Amino acid sequence: MSARPVAFIDPGPNLAQFLAAVGERLAPGYRPVFFSPRVKSRSLLRRLGQEVHPERRTGKASGWPDQVQIDTGQLIARLRKSSDQVLAWQHAPAFCWLVSELDAFLERVQPAGIFLWNGSGLAAAITEQLARARGIALMFAENGYLPNTLQLDPVGVNAFAATGRDLGLEEIRALHYSDAQIREFDALLSAYRAGRKPRYAPARGGRVRPSPLAYLIQAWDDWRERDPSIQANQLIPRAIPILPERFVFFPLQVRSDSQLTIHSMIYANRLDAAIADLDRALRAVDPEIKLVVKLHPADLNKTDYDPVARRFPHLIWVGGGDVRTILQRAACVVTVNSTVGIEGMVFGKPIVTLGNNFYVREGLVHPVRDPTELAGRLRAALGTPPDTELITQYLRYLYFHAFVRAHWRNYSEASLNNLAERIIAIMERGGSVEPFPSPEPTGVVP
Repeated sequence: MSARPVAFIDPGPNLAQFLAAVGERLAPGYRPVFFSPRVKSRSLLRRLGQEVHPERRTGKASGWPDQVQIDTGQLIARLRKSSDQVLAWQHAPAFCWLVSELDAFLERVQPAGIFLWNGSGLAAAITEQLARARGIALMFAENGYLPNTLQLDPVGVNAFAATGRDLGLEEIRALHYSDAQIREFDALLSAYRAGRKPRYAPARGGRVRPSPLAYLIQAWDDWRERDPSIQANQLIPRAIPILPERFVFFPLQVRSDSQLTIHSMIYANRLDAAIADLDRALRAVDPEIKLVVKLHPADLNKTDYDPVARRFPHLIWVGGGDVRTILQRAACVVTVNSTVGIEGMVFGKPIVTLGNNFYVREGLVHPVRDPTELAGRLRAALGTPPDTELITQYLRYLYFHAFVRAHWRNYSEASLNNLAERIIAIMERGGSVEPFPSPEPTGVVP
């Protein structure tokens, strides 16, 4: 029986070599095939001897395939980038070409499963609709929320994920872990709290790079599509200042991130409005407690918070530094829906959430569904200690059950095999969301 294809859709160049290595471990039942219009990814994958589609990177659509049914409204709701939303809404030639090529690719290859990174890119969102119409198992991947982990879920990632909440909290509280698993997990968290970076094994034979021509073409594409860099955040110090005795911590997120544009039902990416409401609510709860606001490092030259800092000069603004330095001192953490929510749990802090994510569950965090609830949720978070037993069990559950112990920078046999095994498991379950069994400890602390 010949190996069945598993399609990896539009991986970026940082992911391509890792996914090619994972694909080798799908044998003998499966084999990897790649679809990517990205010039650097295509060059790299071809240098690795991988099967890459389409034949040409760009082109003109010969016409909208008669058999293709795309729900444009649903598609736009999935997309992170406003430029992609415009392409889809206008049925622009580049969009029609991508739909046509992806439809032809799925028809020709007939994959057993499809791997999508995040799911909010244009190629991924189109593929999701085409695959669901064909009944093909889907796998959505994203960085995990604990060191050396990835998300891989048959429904989606972050707020769309199923495997982050496939058990009730009391079932999670009752889960049993061996002494070896507990030691492994405790060492992982201790290393994170101490600021030690995970150890990642390099690729066997070294990193493969795209051709020089691919770099040139990609540089031209990036220059044409780049978001302009701005002179921003001149009023906000980069170093962490002296922190007050008692404060609430609000780490900002990248304003163009799908976490805000798709999964933030109150504020979307209007973080200035969130800051205003949070300041007002906190002064109503306890005027003595300070609010510390930290900019996201990837947003420093994209979003200017100087006008907001002028409106709220009494807040403590931070432009850089290690988030763990602030987390360990905070009385409470407020986040829309970022990874810092989980990181705050690692430090034993009460968490108030303003958006949706798989960890936004009553009992774990204090969810805010309407701005009028903010003061009450802050009061409860500051006045009630977290359920540390439940939170510890939930973090273990994420590490041993929901997440995959792998990372795209980690080419160790365990990392590659763990992801390959989870891919196979999802396909063989036909995309079911049943909980995955707890694996044995690896014996290696990342």
